[in-house]
Amino acid sequence: MSEKNQVGVQSLEVGLTVLDALMTYRHPVMLKDLSEKLAMHPAKVHRYMVSLVRMNYAKQLEDGRYALGDQAYRFGLSCIQRSDSLQAAQAQINELHRHLDCGLQISKWTTQGPLIVQWLEPNQPVSVITRVGSIMPMLNSATGRAYAAFMPEALVRPLLEKEWQQHQAQQKVVYPQNWDEFLTLKQQILSEGVATVAGDLLAGIHAICVPVLNQHHEIEYAISVLGTASDLPLDMQHPKIQYLREMAAHLSAQLQPI
Repeated sequence: MSEKNQVGVQSLEVGLTVLDALMTYRHPVMLKDLSEKLAMHPAKVHRYMVSLVRMNYAKQLEDGRYALGDQAYRFGLSCIQRSDSLQAAQAQINELHRHLDCGLQISKWTTQGPLIVQWLEPNQPVSVITRVGSIMPMLNSATGRAYAAFMPEALVRPLLEKEWQQHQAQQKVVYPQNWDEFLTLKQQILSEGVATVAGDLLAGIHAICVPVLNQHHEIEYAISVLGTASDLPLDMQHPKIQYLREMAAHLSAQLQPI
């Protein structure tokens, strides 16, 4: 049967159109703005939003605005976890985990920042509060710094500026403190091929992040290794870091055209 002759559910298609419109906003949105974007009567949009909220694909805030719900994020995360490049790399990722004997986080880029899509526990106990589904900070996480260095500046600068404003409002000092300091850090990361933090996000925990680059020299995904100072020294000549960089180069080569 051809696609045009198949019978669908029109109300479902309209509901997904409403969800699509909600996803285009990076911030909570008022019903009237959604209505204008969809060219649909507000009462009709409201009925669909009630169903989306009921199914947890959307949520309504106290001020009446709407945002994506947890189920929408879980749906997106499930799709990311099934991406071809990550599926193809699972054997190497597992080998890296066994060889380093540290915690491993795999992340993908989203409009809100790096998203943790996979977490492999270390054999020894390591207290980590960032789990699958977490958005990593750009400034004081190795994952965020790697994306900030390798992603286009036009994409990452608004996220960096937002974090600087948040830290300033909370009277917290963070490195880098401004754009000039970030550019200096960026050159170091690009030169070494890795981003690191030492207890910046988690006390007593070192983190090292390497990007896996596709044929366009863009980050396809990133691998972050987490461990204690004794398990994961931040020495660029240390065998563990050399092995990590070699694995990232190997995985990047797999994404290049033959």
